[in-house]
Amino acid sequence: MLRCPFGLVVPFVVTGVALAAGCSSSGGSDNGGTGGGTAGGCKPTAAECYAAGPDGPGNACLAKADNTGDKVQLRVSQLQVSSPVALIQPYMQDSIITKKIDLHQQACYQSGVGEFNILFEYDTTQKTVTAGASIPQALIGAPTDGTCFAKFTDQSSGIDVGPVSTPYTASGDTYSATFDKLVVPIYINDAQDSYALLPLHQVDVTATLSKDHDCVGSFRAANLEPPLCAPAEGEFAWENGGSFNGYITVAEADTVDIVDLGESLCVLLSGDPVLWKGTDAKHTCKGSDQYAKTQQLPEGDWCSTSNSAGGCKDSWHLATKFAASAIKIDDSKFNTCK
Repeated sequence: MLRCPFGLVVPFVVTGVALAAGCSSSGGSDNGGTGGGTAGGCKPTAAECYAAGPDGPGNACLAKADNTGDKVQLRVSQLQVSSPVALIQPYMQDSIITKKIDLHQQACYQSGVGEFNILFEYDTTQKTVTAGASIPQALIGAPTDGTCFAKFTDQSSGIDVGPVSTPYTASGDTYSATFDKLVVPIYINDAQDSYALLPLHQVDVTATLSKDHDCVGSFRAANLEPPLCAPAEGEFAWENGGSFNGYITVAEADTVDIVDLGESLCVLLSGDPVLWKGTDAKHTCKGSDQYAKTQQLPEGDWCSTSNSAGGCKDSWHLATKFAASAIKIDDSKFNTCK
């Protein structure tokens, strides 16, 4: 079932760059796999979906590698937003977030574009975790070939983009860590210089790993409806096994321009576009009459100085759950990430 209304296409602009994504079913709208079309037949069987076949290590989450040794390398395969409320809407969750994260593998019932690639590498010897993002998978090759951390300096802002590391704590197979700041590039298309930057602060990541360390959560074929093998109403293609939470400041949200709505993310999250939608070209909060009168941006639901709800209300809290699958991260193999 299509999980977005009326074939909606939503351009999304961050720091002045347009990000467009077409509407599709979250789990893959084309029956490109070998098992679709009958009840219970939505578990992919194609070789490209697995590192070691449909019954091998990591098969529960369509892992593209097997995490043996002291490095656990993962790519986020689903990011399900629970806060802010505005980002839960289908045109944001499905047409932007899910579409960008899903790989373009029709045989695996994924019809995304692979342009939003969050990566984690756990070093179980050093007890550290590294987080970052990759360039579009199409610029690298087949997911089973691996990926790499994007490393560059954004020329317009001077912001350095690259992997960051921090210690983690473990309780059984559940690993927890906090990153002071994480800048994630979301690519607009399959071009290395076409991206938008999402700056997040105090990012708490908790992940429960499978026994083989290849999965966080799992691919849920039972949630897919044949013959298209797309998620049923209100369902997602993955079962989450981790959480990913942080905040974005109100000021930063005002640099996010949702073109299809004709307003910035600040306006959308304010809950009162009549009051906060400015008359400037990008209809920002700073361009509104309310800001001109008060010289104040709208209040968020979070305080950056205390990293808690309420308080100074200069930020919005981002709360998500996620699933992830093993993938080989090899920065020496792919020069395209440098």
